[in-house]
Amino acid sequence: MNQPPDQRNESPQSPNPVSDRRPAKRSNAVLWLLLLVALLLLGWWWFSQRGIEQQPESALPTAAAPGGETATAAAETERAAAEARKRKSAEKPRKPTPAAPPRITEPRPLAAQNAQPEYPRDAQRRGLSGRVVLRVDVGADGTATDVDFVQRSGAPELDRAAMSAVRKWRFAPAKRDGKPVASSVRVPIDFVLPKKG
Repeated sequence: MNQPPDQRNESPQSPNPVSDRRPAKRSNAVLWLLLLVALLLLGWWWFSQRGIEQQPESALPTAAAPGGETATAAAETERAAAEARKRKSAEKPRKPTPAAPPRITEPRPLAAQNAQPEYPRDAQRRGLSGRVVLRVDVGADGTATDVDFVQRSGAPELDRAAMSAVRKWRFAPAKRDGKPVASSVRVPIDFVLPKKG
């Protein structure tokens, strides 16, 4: 047993059992892993070569849908529902596009037909002048339906003269989209003293 150290390891009669078993376990696990990878690759290749297109339609498996229908029946039902929705949306009347805002014209006095208010003589003698602004409600027929003061002149005679004259006036009525409608308008009346000359 007193052999030199390099000869101990080389002797065929005393193999080292521990060192021989470890490489066998490692290589065994690696072989199993390679076999598993090879089987997976073989399965992938086989399915890719086989192809679903080559199978007849009756040979294809059908999965049951939740309602008990087959997958193809469910697909047909879905297609029919989509077509029904398209038909329904085509049948729906479309909402009209918003029309342009209505064209409205204001009422205006017909100057040729309306007499100007008479300047009261008493107010002229006393030297009274001023401006009266009236709000006139004009009917669709062009008549003054109501007259009210917006601004008074300060002289009751002038206010009364303006009010009585405008009540008799005729107006071109307001129009909405070409049709006469009732509305109101402001009418200013100026009482100005004539210059002495």
